[in-house]
Amino acid sequence: MAQRFWLLALLVGMAGCAKFPEQPPAPVSRDRLVITLTYAAPINPAFFYYIAVDDDGDPLTGPLPALTRPWGNGWGVPLDERLGSRIHFFVEINRQSAQVFRIEVFEPPFTVRLLGPPLDLAFIPQNQPNQIRVTIDLRQLFPDQLPERVELNFISVDELKTDPYDNTPRTGFDALGLTGNEFISIPLHSTQTFRNGQGAVSEGSGDSRVDALDLADWEVRVVRGE
Repeated sequence: MAQRFWLLALLVGMAGCAKFPEQPPAPVSRDRLVITLTYAAPINPAFFYYIAVDDDGDPLTGPLPALTRPWGNGWGVPLDERLGSRIHFFVEINRQSAQVFRIEVFEPPFTVRLLGPPLDLAFIPQNQPNQIRVTIDLRQLFPDQLPERVELNFISVDELKTDPYDNTPRTGFDALGLTGNEFISIPLHSTQTFRNGQGAVSEGSGDSRVDALDLADWEVRVVRGE
């Protein structure tokens, strides 16, 4: 009996000392978008903040907000040739978390597929953040081949409007441009940084009725092969 007890203790001790090989960290994507958005007041966790992406190759079409009925997908216009609006991917930031989606059906109800969280999400500063920084894996959006460029808009709303018969004007929103109907075109061929005011679209505070939705500044950094 003593011999069996000694053998059992030895086996338990060996198991307790066993070392397993460490798992290698998940590879960091070499192709990324790092987007920093600054608002006129601290972020409201109950509001919705979107990074909308169009990849059709046409710099004259891009993501636009839904400001009147039938309200698109509740915050943006996924496809409207008359308006020149198209949204294929988007990042939704709400309740201090973020998810990446792909729109798969460009007509109501605009079916989407969840692609997962972005590579990173940060709120700056931590105590009363008025800045959102999102790192997007471009290979999560485009696993095969990257487009030459994408069009972006940064749309923020205080509520999602989903009733096509609701004719109440949207008051709590902001997006690029004085009325929100602008977007930027970002080439993806090399590592470079684009900042507010560099091109034709310049964004400043004061064009939204709600300070926590009022986009005051933006920066987009394209990272390729690093």
